[in-house]
Amino acid sequence: MHKPIRALIRIQLKMQYSNVFKKPSVIIGLLFGLFGLLLIALMFGGFVLQVIDIIYSILEPSGNADIILGALFLMNFFVVLLLSLTLIMNAFYFTEDITSFLHFPVHSYQLLIAKSVNPLVYAYIVTAGTYFPVSMYYGVLSDAGPMYYIFAFLLYFVVPVIPYSLASVLVMFAMQFVNKGKNKDRSKVIGGILGFLLLILLNVVLRLQHDPEKIAETIASSAEGGGMLQMATMYYPPAWLMTNLLTADNFGLSLMYLIIVLVIASAAFWLFYAASQKLYLKGALGLNTGSGKQFNSKRLYRKENSVVHAYRRKEIQTIFRTPTYFLQCVAGTLIMPVLLVVIVFMGDFTSAASLAKNLDGNGLYVAILAANILTIGLNPVSIVSFSKDGHSWEAHLFLPLKMRQIVFAKLQSAFLINLLPISVMFLVAVFVLQLTVLQAVLWLFLALLVNAAVTIIGMLSDLYYPKLGWTEETELFQNRLASLIAIVLSVGSLGILIALLLVLNMQMLVSLFFTVLYISILAAALLFTISRLLRSVDRTTLTK
Repeated sequence: MHKPIRALIRIQLKMQYSNVFKKPSVIIGLLFGLFGLLLIALMFGGFVLQVIDIIYSILEPSGNADIILGALFLMNFFVVLLLSLTLIMNAFYFTEDITSFLHFPVHSYQLLIAKSVNPLVYAYIVTAGTYFPVSMYYGVLSDAGPMYYIFAFLLYFVVPVIPYSLASVLVMFAMQFVNKGKNKDRSKVIGGILGFLLLILLNVVLRLQHDPEKIAETIASSAEGGGMLQMATMYYPPAWLMTNLLTADNFGLSLMYLIIVLVIASAAFWLFYAASQKLYLKGALGLNTGSGKQFNSKRLYRKENSVVHAYRRKEIQTIFRTPTYFLQCVAGTLIMPVLLVVIVFMGDFTSAASLAKNLDGNGLYVAILAANILTIGLNPVSIVSFSKDGHSWEAHLFLPLKMRQIVFAKLQSAFLINLLPISVMFLVAVFVLQLTVLQAVLWLFLALLVNAAVTIIGMLSDLYYPKLGWTEETELFQNRLASLIAIVLSVGSLGILIALLLVLNMQMLVSLFFTVLYISILAAALLFTISRLLRSVDRTTLTK
């Protein structure tokens, strides 16, 4: 590997992951994350493997069981392709450091190989989540020999290369004709929303029919005589080749298929190389931050507002006008409640409503409280209160604001933005659970209480561990100690409240009084902590 590429990769890795494993708390957070992924895998993985088991038993007598592998490779191709489009656009064009790298004495392909490290890490992680369970389980069902597992392991490193290279070429070609100053923000927002909608659509399709035997029968009937899946695989030849590589009868034939797959992957890489050299600079040069607006003298005569009001308005506008913040803190939290309802109730809203009616007073109260905690806890808006300012935080040194006013305005803006997912979840709950007027009022009141507590917790964690030296907005939502602290404090403190309510099993009115008292004490303690912290932390210390 050339020295410039090694140096660029080292720079990229240091920028992205240099501080990830330095503190034990971050490692603990990663372990918690892996534990959460394990729980999700246990919830959905067993169902998927059950479907594969039934499909294999139906198709194996006719020799069509290898369609399972073909569908796996085809699915991985589309998933990595769609994921890579967004990751590549952010890494290649929309990072803050891109204009600095353009002045380095390196070729375009060398820069893009280094910038591909982070997107490829995510592509390989996503691929591993589906590829290894399905391919390994297929090997167990088919009594495959050791060579099957060796070839399957080698293929893992090849599977994401082809879709990633194609996605890179598509992005570089399209970015030649895009006015990035005017359209990059719009492209990010539209792409992110489409990703959320595709995720919801995928869950809806999977939940429409959740009987493994019916799914297996449908696939078996369509696969007769080399049916639908086999025909779909033909449109992506590498999937057909990879399937035959793993299911070939002898080593020589598998080796031949492996060589062909490697040749195709090499061709995809050289296509990436050619596009990097010919197309990238045309799309990357001339990057700017946006189009200017004409001066409007009428704005000079608007009514004057307080400094805190103006700063709060600026904070809200920053969230809504920055695509990454808008997707993470607004769009994602608006769509996530709908997605959770689809996943949990699987479209069976009648049973959900009957379940709510069957709960007693304290049980329904705890369910409403837990739903609000989950809804508000998913929004990271308060955890990036200070960090989202980045290097521009130094401008606060010249603003006519005290640190207490800045904190108060950021708390208000985060609290107001959290009202959006609360409203969506409230409307969904009223429709799905068919809440009474009293229950609906209780829902809103608890949501406001939880919103206050979670917002203060997020603000406090970001005030303790701000991250101002980021080069890309997405870094604020990945591998952060502040996020770990906020999750632990929110889940721990409010989880204790739920546990106490379940153990004490009080009447609803008494539970409400206890909750108000508990959260009030918690909020007061957090605000006192912030007040003590502000004695030693000011605008100057955050810039260090």
